[in-house]
Amino acid sequence: MPKSVVSLWLLVSACTTSPSHSQSWDFELRVVARGLQVPWSVLWGPDGWLWCTERPGRISRIHPETGEKRILLSAIEGVYARGEAGLLGMALHPRFTDSPFVAVAYTVYSGFVELRIVRYRYDASRDTLLDPQILLANIRVGNIHAGCRFLNLPDGTLLLSVGEGGIPALAQDLSSLSGKVLRIHWDGKVPADNPIPGSFVWAWGLRNSQGLALGRGGLIYGSEHGATTDDEINLLQPGRNYGWPSVEGYCDTPPEEQFCRDSNVVEPLYAWTPTVAPCGLAYYDSALTHLPQFRHSLLLATLKGSTLYQLRLSQDGGRIEEVNAYPLGLGRLRDVLVTPDGRVFVSTSNRDGRGAPQPDDDKIVELVPKNQGIEDTQERSLLRLWCQERQLWVEARAPVTVRVITVCGHVLVEWRGLPQQRWSLQSLAAGWYGVIAWDGARREFSPIVVP
Repeated sequence: MPKSVVSLWLLVSACTTSPSHSQSWDFELRVVARGLQVPWSVLWGPDGWLWCTERPGRISRIHPETGEKRILLSAIEGVYARGEAGLLGMALHPRFTDSPFVAVAYTVYSGFVELRIVRYRYDASRDTLLDPQILLANIRVGNIHAGCRFLNLPDGTLLLSVGEGGIPALAQDLSSLSGKVLRIHWDGKVPADNPIPGSFVWAWGLRNSQGLALGRGGLIYGSEHGATTDDEINLLQPGRNYGWPSVEGYCDTPPEEQFCRDSNVVEPLYAWTPTVAPCGLAYYDSALTHLPQFRHSLLLATLKGSTLYQLRLSQDGGRIEEVNAYPLGLGRLRDVLVTPDGRVFVSTSNRDGRGAPQPDDDKIVELVPKNQGIEDTQERSLLRLWCQERQLWVEARAPVTVRVITVCGHVLVEWRGLPQQRWSLQSLAAGWYGVIAWDGARREFSPIVVP
């Protein structure tokens, strides 16, 4: 089987915003699995396999080396998969060997779009999920802003993020579970030390958080979709208000400043305008060595610009000191996973109704150190591209589509043509660009310098 890895030689500076810094980077992408349907949550199982939800209602285990896929549930009865709704987040019990439970979040339609949190039991002898038990139900969401991401905490409880379902006022309504981060026990009970006695509500004032990560010292981070401005990374704390819909991003207008004082609002660690559509979030510990450039950083998958962000943290984890953007050329990115030994996997979301899927989408890929010589899991066709004297050359075995993008992932031009073709780059200003080319079987990304 020929080796098929996508080399990324990235010098990224133009799309990072202060605090930022350009870096010379090179790593490779290895395709682990393809042909998936919106792999929404990807976890590392205690069996050494990837556990994955797909939004239409499927749960699978995927071997990280061979791409072998074993379906645990082919369909969950009643899943309502429209718009942004469907089968979403998943968590494995932290003591899985003794308590082989799997929690999932999915939507059903019961007169309104309802989010349910359901616990299954994994039967290893049959390699399937059994005995569904509803832990939470009747959480009002919508075709948009459903959340929902899980995070196991060191004390054995479970956090989950829930969107406000397109009804902003619910985020400030403490009698509603919408627009919140919730904390529950694995048996569905309310933890006695939750900030509001008898309530699952742990934090509130959130629009649509789709990423949660546990950092050094127990710090908890969340990603948050803004509206037309101010996508956020938050440092989440129990019993705190994150402002939505009265505050977007920082408390930097007179009405926002007043609301922040009155409501004890926590400002974000970082905010993006224009928005980047932040989704899955993971922490890369400083002790990990597989990809040492990511040490003590948050990794953020985004749905815009095909970009994975590295957010380097201060020593105490309370600030973001550096932001680096890596346009992977894979389309919409839904989730990012850091394994216990420091491997990094990313899933795409090109079949969610808002992407431009290729025939082999969606995918799970692994970021691997360059020159490891890891083979792809399937045979691919030959596809090469290079730049010479302000001309872009593409060599393929089939007709190709080529896009030239900024380092932020914005498409500048798209061409379609026959194999062995070249295109003029005379219209582009001098600088760094990315080129994505695909021929129906393989997608290739390469940075180029236009002199």
